[in-house]
Amino acid sequence: MIKQIKSIFTEISIFIKEDFHLASYLYTAIFVIICITANYTFNLHDRFLAPTYSSSWSMLYFSLFYLSVYFAVAIPVMLMRREYKVLKNGMFYVKTICFIVLFGIIIGCFDYKDLLIKGLNSTENEYLVRIISFLKLTIVALPVLLLSKYFFDRHGKGLYGLLFTNKYISAYLFLFLLVFPFLAVISFTPDFMKVYPIYRYWEYEGIFGLKNWEHTAIFESVYASFYVMTELIFRGALVIGLANILGKKAILPMIALYCCIHFGKPIGETISSVFGGYILGALAYQTRHIWGGVIVHISIALSMELMGFIHYYLGISLAQQ
Repeated sequence: MIKQIKSIFTEISIFIKEDFHLASYLYTAIFVIICITANYTFNLHDRFLAPTYSSSWSMLYFSLFYLSVYFAVAIPVMLMRREYKVLKNGMFYVKTICFIVLFGIIIGCFDYKDLLIKGLNSTENEYLVRIISFLKLTIVALPVLLLSKYFFDRHGKGLYGLLFTNKYISAYLFLFLLVFPFLAVISFTPDFMKVYPIYRYWEYEGIFGLKNWEHTAIFESVYASFYVMTELIFRGALVIGLANILGKKAILPMIALYCCIHFGKPIGETISSVFGGYILGALAYQTRHIWGGVIVHISIALSMELMGFIHYYLGISLAQQ
């Protein structure tokens, strides 16, 4: 176990040593800081992006926003590093636009929110709509990524980092256990308690005749699958899938975009996504698999749900005293 953990840190240090370029790293850091500051100072996400969910233009808006963020970092970084061949490579734009627009369309698609299924009451209908909201990434993205793999990257192993390997798996689990106490502390902040748990099972008591643990397990499983697909797109497609074109330089634009998809969430979560995205991206590049990100992401997401449940029961206990 200790040996594996040391190996993980060695992989990260090797990546940093080989990739670090002061000007491009500084530019990316300044760009991300400006984006975070502007968003949380002026509430840009909630004022301009979130309202588009109710329009048919939301998929276009999200796609354009994500593309703007990505290329606002990718192009200057390539210029600073004098990677002119990359900027002249048409496949760089084809694959990048394909992956990012795919994500933008899926995130911006909310046409199903008004879905009314005959024979279901309002609570059951709401439950299924929420299931769709987290399952849509898998339903739409997986076939597209499979096609992309076939046409663009058929010679690589696995599906953009989804392959059979157990390299460093136990070490990732151990590292999550080290992070867990910090998550527990964060769970007491007002922002956290306002958002989590994502699924408040007590609002769906007796739905479809299922026990609480049954409909909760179904929802949380679908919720977890969303993070598998997020890793597949960000650390898989945008890092491993572009590695043959960008090499290690795929990381910086990816973390800028990854940061901005967290707008609308608590600022602590957005800031941590920058560092987490960099580390997971570096490890994905070095190991050519995304299981580290999948394990960490799902473990954190479900732990936050669990702590949300605990706070709910603590609130009930305090109210009864």
